[in-house]
Amino acid sequence: MKKIFLLMLFASGLMVSCSSDDNSPKISTAKATIDGVEYTFNTFSVTQEQFTDETHTYTDVTITASIDSNPDKIFTIIVEKGMTGPSASYYFAYFLDGTAFPKTPSFATDVTTSKNNRVAGSFFGDVMADDGSGDVVTFSNGTFDIYF
Repeated sequence: MKKIFLLMLFASGLMVSCSSDDNSPKISTAKATIDGVEYTFNTFSVTQEQFTDETHTYTDVTITASIDSNPDKIFTIIVEKGMTGPSASYYFAYFLDGTAFPKTPSFATDVTTSKNNRVAGSFFGDVMADDGSGDVVTFSNGTFDIYF
């Protein structure tokens, strides 16, 4: 009986010691397949700006992501802090070699998390060059999970 009690005590101690650590480092990630090629974005800039209109006060979280701080491929997304769903983000643009490619009407975002200084979600669709060339870039499997 004593052995069973000690075994149960030991097992419960393991369960407690395996609990999640709320102080673990928070690592931001963003990935997307762009015109069929998968990219991982690993450098992020996040700013917050508060606005007040006639009906309410809100905060925009602007996320800019690049690959190894290289300015050749950058995307920017703006998310309303604390809001989730397809309408939580009203702005997305891709910047390719200095040319802006804002989202087209077919582009979709879905913010799944927006709390505790974390914004996460997905995106896909077409962006079109704003230089009049008509060039289109297609995003698929886009995800972001950003801590700030």
